[in-house]
Amino acid sequence: MDVQPVICAFEASRPARRAVAAAAWLACELRAPLEVLHVFDAGAQPTLARQEALLDSHLRAEARLIRDERTRTRMRRILQSVVEPLANNDVKTLVLDGVVVPTLQDAAAERGAVLLVSGTAARAGLQHVLHGSVAGRLAADAPCPVVMVPPKSAIAEPGPVLVGDDGSDHAYRAVHHAATLADRLGRGLVRMEADGDDPVQNLSAAGREHRACLIATGTRGRGPLRGELFGSVSSGLVQTSERPVLLVPASAGEAPAPGD
Repeated sequence: MDVQPVICAFEASRPARRAVAAAAWLACELRAPLEVLHVFDAGAQPTLARQEALLDSHLRAEARLIRDERTRTRMRRILQSVVEPLANNDVKTLVLDGVVVPTLQDAAAERGAVLLVSGTAARAGLQHVLHGSVAGRLAADAPCPVVMVPPKSAIAEPGPVLVGDDGSDHAYRAVHHAATLADRLGRGLVRMEADGDDPVQNLSAAGREHRACLIATGTRGRGPLRGELFGSVSSGLVQTSERPVLLVPASAGEAPAPGD
C-alpha cells in the first residue's frame, strides 16, 4: 500500500473544519497518513495598530515579529484541537510560511500527495467558489486531484464514486483518477454521461440517488462539461452536489491503473 499522504489545507473557519473531517475519512479509508497544513503568509497580515506604527523602524519590525509568532503559535494550538478528536492515528499538523496557494501546491508535490483537500466558502456565490477562492486556485495547477468540500456536503456516504464524462480528454483523465480512487476506497464507480441541458443538476441528482461518496469531474472539458476550470459546471457542482467534489486538473497527470 502506498504511503502517499492526504493533505488538507486549513484556515480557522467552519468550512475548513468540515474539510478536515472529509480528509480524515479519506485518509482512513485509503490507509494513508493525514497532514493538516496551515500556511502563514506574513505579507498578508493586517497592518500594525496605530500606536505601534508610530514606533521607529527597528521597533516596528520587532513588533511585527512578535505579533507574527503569536499568530503562528495560536494556529498551532487550533490545529491540534482540530485533529485531537479524529480517529486517525497517523496525523501531522504543520504551520508553513509562505504564500498560501503555491506553498500548498509545493507541499503536495514534495510529499507526493494522493489528494489535496480544501473547504470552500460556497456562500459567496459561483464566481467566488472557484475564481477567487483558495480552493479554486489550488485546483488550477495542483499536482494531484483536489477534493473541494462544501460546508453542507455529506461525508463518508456509503455509495460509489460518481464521475461525469463528456467524452473529452479531461473527462477521460477524471474517469481514470476516479476509478483508481474508487478501487482504493473499496467503492464502486458510476460513470455518467454528462448530456442534456443541465449537466450540473443531472450529476447532483445522481449523486443523491446513488448516495455517492464523491462526485468527480475533469476540468477544461469540451461538450456539456466544456466550461473552463472556473466555469459553471465545476462551481455549480460545489454549490449543489451536497457531496465532496473531486476536481482533476491536467496538472494532476495520469492516474495509475486501479489495483496498482
